[in-house]
Amino acid sequence: MFAACGNGGNFSGGTNGKRVVAQVDDKELMVRDILADMPEGLTGVDSATFVRMYTDTWVLNQLKLSRAEEVLTSQKDIDRLVEDYRQSLIIRQLDQYYVDKEIKTEITPRQIAAHYRLHSSQFKLDHDKVRGVIVRVPDNFRNTSALSEVLRNVSSDGMVELNAFVEKHSLQITDLSGDWVLFSDFLSYLPTVRTRSYDNLLQTGKVQNMKSDDVIFYFTITDVVRKGSAAPLETVEDDIRRMLNAERSSAIIKNYEQALKYEAVQGGRVSVDDSVLMESMSNRPKMGEHNLEIKEAADVVEEEDVTPKRENKKDDKEEKGDKTEKSEKKSEVEEPRNEKTSEKKTEEKSDNKESEPKESKPEQEPKESASESKPKDSAPAEQPKAEVEQPAEKPAESEAAAE
Repeated sequence: MFAACGNGGNFSGGTNGKRVVAQVDDKELMVRDILADMPEGLTGVDSATFVRMYTDTWVLNQLKLSRAEEVLTSQKDIDRLVEDYRQSLIIRQLDQYYVDKEIKTEITPRQIAAHYRLHSSQFKLDHDKVRGVIVRVPDNFRNTSALSEVLRNVSSDGMVELNAFVEKHSLQITDLSGDWVLFSDFLSYLPTVRTRSYDNLLQTGKVQNMKSDDVIFYFTITDVVRKGSAAPLETVEDDIRRMLNAERSSAIIKNYEQALKYEAVQGGRVSVDDSVLMESMSNRPKMGEHNLEIKEAADVVEEEDVTPKRENKKDDKEEKGDKTEKSEKKSEVEEPRNEKTSEKKTEEKSDNKESEPKESKPEQEPKESASESKPKDSAPAEQPKAEVEQPAEKPAESEAAAE
């Protein structure tokens, strides 16, 4: 069976392609099968070695499959498992096809930051994390005050001055200011004891030092995030990107699956003896639904930036509305006042006209002067009434005298 490999795998196609290289029961391995899998460029000993290994693996696999049919399950169960696996592979490839087709943009840093703000409670730290710098100096180094001053001004954004100082004095530096590290890892660069607690060193902006033999370690911690707090965004950015991609892929697959069912139901290709299930299959898919969650998360950052401006505009509008409303009310109030004033002036004019001829009578002068001395609140309409009643009293006096 393996004698065919002894010639160094001298296969050149043609009639050799149909030649049987190995056989197990009714299964045959032909030269063309090996040539289809053989890497290009193999010659001589390499090609012979490949043919021999390939043939040996094929024979062993056929023997295992034959034994599996005997000792594991029935042939029907094996065929069903093989078919299920084949279908799952095809479906997985189809799902990936639609995902690759629909996703045309990468997850942006803005979307990652928005998701982090919405779900920061999911990223709690199990250990303290820090950023900082450590400088090793000999114990006879005299310019320690200048070094302390430079270290005090170090931040996660700037190391220029410290790097220049270290280079000038040929000192050794361990720069951990750019990446968050476990506090235990930071301590590993210092002469510390594992069994001892160093939580008292977790102070930002302070220059500290530790001595070991003839070396002094000057260090400063620029940033600290304690255990139980939300992890810094930089440390979970990749995790969030994977989560968002997974959510978006899941939404795309769900949407195209609904589209398949909807098209099949509309085309009469599907019939289900379940009214509820049939109704759900008949629902039209929501296009663009896979982008909904990421858009909502991105809006968090946008709303935080825009909300103050919107509130200011809203306040301005309300203030303008109040002013407009007040002016309208004022005009409404002034209009009746103007009407009353005009009516009052008209009445006064009419009263003056009526009183003009009566002022020539001598007996009316004292009464008019008396009326003038009365308060302005007295009603002007009562004066003509009193003047009309007086002539009616004089005939009564003359009648009494006649009697």
